[in-house]
Amino acid sequence: MVQRITEIHGRLGGFGPNTGGTSGRPLVVNGGFIAGDHGSQIVMPSPGRVAFFDDFIGDALDARWNVVEGTDSATSDAAILAGGIGGILRFTTGDAGTGLAADMIQMTQALQWQASNGGLAIEARFKLSAITTCYAFFGFTDVVTLEAPIISAASADTFTTTATDAVGIMFDTRMSTDNWWLTGVANDVDATMQNAGVAPVADTYETWRIEVDASGVAYFFRNGVPIGTRMAGALTPATDLTPTFNVGKTSVTATMTADMDYIHVSMNR
Repeated sequence: MVQRITEIHGRLGGFGPNTGGTSGRPLVVNGGFIAGDHGSQIVMPSPGRVAFFDDFIGDALDARWNVVEGTDSATSDAAILAGGIGGILRFTTGDAGTGLAADMIQMTQALQWQASNGGLAIEARFKLSAITTCYAFFGFTDVVTLEAPIISAASADTFTTTATDAVGIMFDTRMSTDNWWLTGVANDVDATMQNAGVAPVADTYETWRIEVDASGVAYFFRNGVPIGTRMAGALTPATDLTPTFNVGKTSVTATMTADMDYIHVSMNR
């Protein structure tokens, strides 16, 4: 993505109010329009870019999203929050207490995204209502059916990569270290997972962004700031992908929610 506006003879190029900084200024780049600072940028659809932004405005979820639930579907749900100012999508988990297969809820889309196009990115602002006995994953994966792409192996800080190809941030309280983890898997070969060094705070919004280049290298951002290091082999560039958000309780007979304020996905055409 773009890190700064081009300077031409000491002057800033592009459009928008000049308030002395770059925050919030739309940028003009090859292939389309980009708004926002490096680490949190929204791309407008154009002949050069495929882009999708959802602010969850209205009273029904966009039909382009696919909501899949565990076997406790009578309890779990994903719906626009009534009265949610600015648009909020609320995920509600199941409460069977028998694991993710019963209690997880997941949002996916059609498999229409590829890192090989270049400029693949996903960003969302969301919060978890609870941070005990639970699991969450945000990023890309390779199936649209219910699947926790990357989970704790329930032994120290080790992983089970259920997906063949996936990249994202994972929070799983079955890990020895209950932090966000930066994760990836390419054709069943695990990337070097990274402890982000930060944990979610219950009922507190965070903004996460993942960018993947055409060679399958991933970069992560939290609240607009780079976090971790470049992740080589984060996924296979030519794999068809869907954006995904997963949340579920892992063992207790209790429900929890996750609220998503917005989500943005984009790549080169």
